[in-house]
Amino acid sequence: MKRAAWILLTVVALAAIGIGGSIAIDRFGGDEETETTQEAPPATVEVVRTDLVERDTLDGTLRYREPGTLLSTGAGTITALPDGGDVLARGDAAYELDGQPVTLMFGERPAWRPIDADTGDGPDVAQLEDNLWALGFDDDFEMTLDEEVDDATIDAIVRWQESLGREDVEVALPSEIVFVPGPLRVGERFVEVGSVVAPGAPLYATSAQTHEVLVLLDADRQDLLVAGDEVTVVLPDDVETPGVVREVSRIVITVGQGPEASRVVEVLIDLVAEGAAGELDEAPVDVDVVTSRADDVLAVPVEALLALAEGGYAVEVAEDGGTRLVGVEIGTFADGLVEITGDVAPGDQVVVAE
Repeated sequence: MKRAAWILLTVVALAAIGIGGSIAIDRFGGDEETETTQEAPPATVEVVRTDLVERDTLDGTLRYREPGTLLSTGAGTITALPDGGDVLARGDAAYELDGQPVTLMFGERPAWRPIDADTGDGPDVAQLEDNLWALGFDDDFEMTLDEEVDDATIDAIVRWQESLGREDVEVALPSEIVFVPGPLRVGERFVEVGSVVAPGAPLYATSAQTHEVLVLLDADRQDLLVAGDEVTVVLPDDVETPGVVREVSRIVITVGQGPEASRVVEVLIDLVAEGAAGELDEAPVDVDVVTSRADDVLAVPVEALLALAEGGYAVEVAEDGGTRLVGVEIGTFADGLVEITGDVAPGDQVVVAE
């Protein structure tokens, strides 16, 4: 008869006649031993005091932050495009249209009207002035960074146009500028050199230079993570790097179709050590999340647990040439161990299933 089954039957029998407390079991048949009946001593392990951490692993996608699309600000023929992976800064050419560079500038507002001496006040004027000043076209430091076009603004526009080979041009056209929030990384192209485009046509994918991890978390588990939680990201080469949850979306979306469809929320995770990701993009990664932990607890291997017929659990403690069955409460499971509380102490030897 198997060890666990024999013990359970013993427990049931003793319980039926009203014996409580710890149950001592002689595994070796008392004092009478023969070559045919003597059993080998059971395998035992030590009760240890340790920290247990339970984790869950989620599927994620490593990508560059702030994915977006650069749109054409004018109509014409694309005569030059940056290469994928290029990083563009303020003042660089975002692309070339009809042989003329379209300048990248920083700002949240799109260019929507010509700015010249007749332009009325507005935040778009201030945004252009900020960029002209940052690019060094206010040589005389006479331009006031405000929402009003004045002579100093026009002088700065002329200097910027001259840097592009355009002489005596006193206007900034919306087709000549594309505003973006900051430096951007060029991704996949949607058109090629020679394409004829209209205003608003998508030209290429863009992103920031830093990485993030996107996790599509089942909607019924969205309380698993909150902003600020620390996680571990396992990269494709099995290198582990720390991450921090930046955002858990409040919007539930549906991915897939038919029976395979699922309702999820987007979770965005920032990498603490940005360089660890190298130049990986759209790479599958694992995200390890701590779901529970128990510090400084007693633990034994899961194989040491015995499920009692009357309910609950016990471990079989080896002592004085025999064993005794001790009822225990169980807690956190992690790494093949289980937290136990009961009449046991660190260093006790408990029997494990063979």
